[in-house]
Amino acid sequence: MIEWNQSNLSSLGVVFIRNVINHMRGREESTVRFGITGEGISPNYQVTFPNGLVRAIRGSSHEAYEQTDEFEDGRVSEVFSLTDMQRVFELAS
Repeated sequence: MIEWNQSNLSSLGVVFIRNVINHMRGREESTVRFGITGEGISPNYQVTFPNGLVRAIRGSSHEAYEQTDEFEDGRVSEVFSLTDMQRVFELAS
């Protein structure tokens, strides 16, 4: 299992992190959680919007993850805010 945090998320690179930030749609209240299973190369992630809508996204393509709307609680990381992800982007740059 991978434990994602602000320092190791930067290892995913600027392009990956920029795509995650873009999916958060510039909303300060949006949050993201990353899948903690797999190899940690292009983790799937889910964005939760201020209205409560959750969107699961495939990390390899940044397209909608068709198999589910939301990942199981025990299989996702802690919650990261838009501000957190902007910091991660700066670390990755």
